[in-house]
Amino acid sequence: MKPRAVIAGMLAALLLVGPAHAAPKVITLGGDQTQDSDPVAACGALAASPFEAGRAATGLLDDQVFLDGALPACQAAVQAAPDSVEAMTWLARVLLLVGRPDEARPLLEMASQSGGAFAAYLLGRLLAPNTSSDTEDYYRGVDLLKQASGSGFAPAQTVLAGIFETVDRNFEDAYRLYESASELGDGFASFKAGALTEAGSGTDQDFAKAMAFYQKATEQGAAEGWGGIGALYQNGLGVDTDNARAAEAYQRGADANEKVSLTALAYLYEQGLGVTQDYDKSFALLTKAAAQNHGFAQAALALHYLYGEGTPVDTVKAYNLAWAAQQNHVTYAEGILGYLYSEGLGTERSLADAASHFEEGANAGDQYSADRLVVIKTELACQDVAGSPYEPGAFSHGVAFEALDSSAAIAACEAAVQANDAAVGDKVWLARAYLKDGRVRDALPLLEQGVAANNVLAQYLYAGLLATGDGLEQDQARAIELYRTSAEAGFAESQYELGLIYRNGRSVPVDKVAALEWYRKALFSGYEAAQADIDALSSSGGFGLDLTGFVREGPAY
Repeated sequence: MKPRAVIAGMLAALLLVGPAHAAPKVITLGGDQTQDSDPVAACGALAASPFEAGRAATGLLDDQVFLDGALPACQAAVQAAPDSVEAMTWLARVLLLVGRPDEARPLLEMASQSGGAFAAYLLGRLLAPNTSSDTEDYYRGVDLLKQASGSGFAPAQTVLAGIFETVDRNFEDAYRLYESASELGDGFASFKAGALTEAGSGTDQDFAKAMAFYQKATEQGAAEGWGGIGALYQNGLGVDTDNARAAEAYQRGADANEKVSLTALAYLYEQGLGVTQDYDKSFALLTKAAAQNHGFAQAALALHYLYGEGTPVDTVKAYNLAWAAQQNHVTYAEGILGYLYSEGLGTERSLADAASHFEEGANAGDQYSADRLVVIKTELACQDVAGSPYEPGAFSHGVAFEALDSSAAIAACEAAVQANDAAVGDKVWLARAYLKDGRVRDALPLLEQGVAANNVLAQYLYAGLLATGDGLEQDQARAIELYRTSAEAGFAESQYELGLIYRNGRSVPVDKVAALEWYRKALFSGYEAAQADIDALSSSGGFGLDLTGFVREGPAY
């Protein structure tokens, strides 16, 4: 711990704006103007907490503090009364709220050493956020929260209860502290006491008592209570199931922009439960909740974008929202991500990534993920024996066409297509196996589906048939067009084929520079056989420029 003299020196450096007797006059908006002559009182009017002694009627919650007014007022108060524990604490509170914790900490160190419960709480929260951390600061922060909690400071009891609940999994002590803070007027503590009572965690399960806690929370200004009330009615816990009353409660919470109520009400509108089904309203509510980084809202909103419910289809937004939900530890987001990867929606198709997400979801108890994991394993078996190793998402999967075992590949891919008839990629792999077996007629309709879906492997294979006239009318121009489309999407085999086309002048003028460019792109995309062609062309000369490494390195080479 830093010596008091050192902290005092830091404090002086932070606040020195003139002699103590020259503190600026502060006008408090909407406050008692007689406080103008008392800078500490002016600061308190703008930054005190309602949980401080004697401040229940005049204190402000965090979102009620007028920061632009409170900051100069409290700086003036500390300048005028540098030994005031209250002024130091209130200024530190404002500094934390404006995102300046390094300036707040020395103030809180001094104030907490002088016995300030509010200061101990603020410093404890700064040092010990609601996650475990095996550091000296973390344990000291917990001790400070215990100090403030023992002094009867309700928010400290609530934060400490949260640590007991989420970090230590000590539900009994968590419930005891939530209940105590609830009695001291902390609405969020009332809500949490209700949630533990509803679940029977740390106390006996009692739905009627949970309802009473939730109602108390709303009376104490905690909108989370409306979500609790709504859930009891929606699920028929201690009351008759009543979706209409649930919707009314959720609406009250939604009106206060409370994220759980917003999300729950969106679900009712999506399903038409207790309200008229309305995807537009559901989408709007979820957008508000997702903006608060609420994982369940992000996952639900991803589905709205995926299926075009209340908004145009946007698979990229669906993918990004599903990732955000997964980062917020929402289990069913794993299933959404798995589906998006498995179908190549909003991202490149990757069965390996899909399998990884489905496995995570299945292990966490998501039945959809468990069901899809079985299908994905069947599809991966098809990819392994019939896919191209140069396709997007094919890392460590696929096989060269020459090495393809047509009998095994056909069996594996017919099983995959049967398991997931909607997957165009599986059908293209089956077509590739058919081509190796000489069954062009069976492959063609599958490849046509793939070309229509912009599948790069299908474009490459179909272009090859067009170029040779195998199974359909020869069309070199269309073949080159498909090769180019696939090549520009990064498919190495099409890039290499374009190199051959330009080198040999197949339906185009011979262009060795263009050929070398496509060969190098193919090599960069992993087609190692292109190196021999690059060496052959480079040694033949006649280009006027040394292009070695240009495609690989870019213009800055």
